[in-house]
Amino acid sequence: MERHFKRSINELSVIVQFLQEAVEHFDLDAGTSFTLNMAWIKNAIIDLGITVVIAVLAFTGVSWAWWIVAIYTPLMVLLKVFGLSTAAAAVQQKASDVPTWFYHVLYGSNLILLLVAVFYWAAAGWAVIWVLSVVAESKRRPSKKSS
Repeated sequence: MERHFKRSINELSVIVQFLQEAVEHFDLDAGTSFTLNMAWIKNAIIDLGITVVIAVLAFTGVSWAWWIVAIYTPLMVLLKVFGLSTAAAAVQQKASDVPTWFYHVLYGSNLILLLVAVFYWAAAGWAVIWVLSVVAESKRRPSKKSS
């Protein structure tokens, strides 16, 4: 058991290192500043936490992680669907300054980790969450059409 746990920790550290390198080499648009600061990390703590839980599930298969993912994923899908509704548009405001690319990295990681864990319906749920997030962001962003 201890050997399996150490192997899982090593695999998780490899993923974290990969994500850090990806962030460092991320191609940013001109005029965009990249600051990895506590202000936006604080706003993304739940998303980071669920990614860690998904990684634990993928590498160890523990039941508590399965239950968290099994409950959180459908709730997140419902929240994203509600976020696209007209009722939500009236009360919706951008709550954080978390960069959009950060969510793409997290959602992509979650999707890959769930596929590794052979948890296909949850992987499909995270694919839907990712797509709905892209749609919501495109609605939130002002149009770049010239008048």
